Amino acid sequence: MWKYLLEKEFKQFFRDPGLPRMALMFPVLMMLVFPFAVSMDIRNINLAVVDNCMSKESSLLIEKCTASGYFRLVDICQSPDEAQRLMDNNRADAIITIMPGFDKETALGTGLPAGIKVNTVNGTKGSIGSQYILNCFRMYLAAKNPDTASTPAFDISDKYYFNPYMDYKLFMVPALIVIAITMITAFLPALNIVSEKEAGTIEQINVTPVSKTACIVCKMIPYWAIAFFILTACLVIAWAVFGYTCRGSILWLYLYTALDMIVMAGLGLLISNYSNNAQQAMFLIWFFAVIFMLMSGIFTPIASMPDWAKAITFLNPMRYFADAMRSVFLKGSNPLDIWYDAAGLAALGSVMVTWSILSYRKSE
Repeated sequence: MWKYLLEKEFKQFFRDPGLPRMALMFPVLMMLVFPFAVSMDIRNINLAVVDNCMSKESSLLIEKCTASGYFRLVDICQSPDEAQRLMDNNRADAIITIMPGFDKETALGTGLPAGIKVNTVNGTKGSIGSQYILNCFRMYLAAKNPDTASTPAFDISDKYYFNPYMDYKLFMVPALIVIAITMITAFLPALNIVSEKEAGTIEQINVTPVSKTACIVCKMIPYWAIAFFILTACLVIAWAVFGYTCRGSILWLYLYTALDMIVMAGLGLLISNYSNNAQQAMFLIWFFAVIFMLMSGIFTPIASMPDWAKAITFLNPMRYFADAMRSVFLKGSNPLDIWYDAAGLAALGSVMVTWSILSYRKSE
């Protein structure tokens, strides 16, 4: 009986011309486009300078900023009001104001009389842009005073583990794999039972002696295969296009993908049980998917959230899946290191599958 149910589910999936294409194209496009579009590496920051010193030293500071490749010099203004108008008209993202006597004070080592003003309408761009300017200031001072007598008595050396070059694409690739698998394995099962309701074929299953458990489990297995295909395709693209490889065992990635698929496919089938048409199912799964993504720690750290939001994230399967994917891919962790992620996915999966089986309305 199970053999024929599985054969039916696979045939039903491939009979639809749109679903296989979506399962193939969605992860491919996400892996090829998003790492370049969703990046914290901010470039082409429009910079305006108010140079009240007009000396060789102020010119060197401006050159140090523009030579970094992150800034695009818009104008050297005569007054702060002129520079402010550029920022008000969105022509300048940052303003450097160089005070009179800049060359003398820097030569004596008594200070760096310069001010920074940053447009923080885009908070991320503003905060990162200000750090870029500060780094340019530090490089200018280091080049001007290379002798130890004029430098501080202590030195700070930063060392970055797991992502030594602070490559944001490397940080986002595991997250994009999580999003691709979650979206596909949630949307497609959500449309499964609803499409059979609309086509009327669900009634033929309801009059057979097939148990509800067999029916739900057989509907989940094809999406298990789809999730593994998406994971494999994403790993191949990450290696072939970006040169990124998994530091840990790929087997653990498949293990956590299997656990996440149980949760998301169970959620999709649960939603389809309570939906009367495809529009309702799509709206509900999109509603949950957006909340899961925003509160998963993929884009913003969970530690930065308020306590009530942190408590809600324990019910979010993407929290556990994203943490496990990044830990295995970037750090080489094993299930003993991140057992709590497996426990969280297993607990949520048990609830979702049990609920979807109990809520499936079948006349036996």
